[in-house]
Amino acid sequence: MSTEPPHPGIGMAQTPSDLLDAATRRVAERIEEIYHPLAPGGVQRAEGYLATLRAKLDEVIRGADPATMREWVAASPLFEPLMEALARELLAAPTDGDTAAATLTVLRACTVVRGSRRSAPAARVADGEDLRSVMQGPGAFELLVEVAHDFRSPLTSILFLAEALRDGHSGPVTELQKSQLGLVYSAAFGLAGIAQDVMDLARREQDLLEADAQPFALIDVFRSVERMVLPIVEEKRLELRLVVPERWQAHGHPHALSRVLLNLTTNALKFTDEGTVELGVRAITHGRIEFYVQDTGRGISAEEQRTLFQPFRRRSDRTEDGRYFSSSGIGLSIARRLLRAMG
Repeated sequence: MSTEPPHPGIGMAQTPSDLLDAATRRVAERIEEIYHPLAPGGVQRAEGYLATLRAKLDEVIRGADPATMREWVAASPLFEPLMEALARELLAAPTDGDTAAATLTVLRACTVVRGSRRSAPAARVADGEDLRSVMQGPGAFELLVEVAHDFRSPLTSILFLAEALRDGHSGPVTELQKSQLGLVYSAAFGLAGIAQDVMDLARREQDLLEADAQPFALIDVFRSVERMVLPIVEEKRLELRLVVPERWQAHGHPHALSRVLLNLTTNALKFTDEGTVELGVRAITHGRIEFYVQDTGRGISAEEQRTLFQPFRRRSDRTEDGRYFSSSGIGLSIARRLLRAMG
């Protein structure tokens, strides 16, 4: 019988730096799964980004100012997929109390580095100053962005830990516990998405994209979306279908595309009570392709459609058929901005 831990090096590590080293090694071992290079030197390039990312995370853990990393984070095309891969490796091993605390420290560092993309400092409320007057002043939106950033850090930790617990990485769970963790995941997922969207509203359209277009496999984008929404799918007892040819390749901005498809898929799941949600891609004319999300939900009224892309809108009490819609259209607004940025 083997005594080797399921994820060598991670389960035995105790300090945040040790955990980060072990997770980085695991990501490096499957770098070609994360980045499908169609050009010479692609793997070496990805490995270089990973090494730099690991070093910058360690700097933040040791107290460095994340603002100094803003330019590198904004210009790194592999930043988001590598960051996600690191976070998932961190949570892929059994944890005890000490390791769990160290894992949270590294996850907080991941969130802080992600947040270094912010450009403008937020407005501050001075002692004795009325918050209402600040929220009506020129710095109100910057303050909202700052609050959203502060929300996202703990929400991201809740999201990752709920997923790890639900998947049994820390021991077996009952069906009831799995269902309850699915609800926790869904709630944290929705709130973290809102926080990210508010932060992105403060950025210029061209800053929403990775610096350079790159080759990628469409199936990887679809599976990334599927992985993130799977707890919601299972909790609502829906069916999620992926319609994408295994071998289709593209050249563009996979993270931005993933954000758009994730937003549409999440909305479809939110407003579908039974049946299926289908995420697909199909060929159209002149070598172009079209992405789509369709569902068996009850649709959206013509009245609601007219205001869907407004970032903030007044909530109507309810639609004619008794359903409520969100008073925020931030996610769809960001999706449209991403599409414009991609041309």
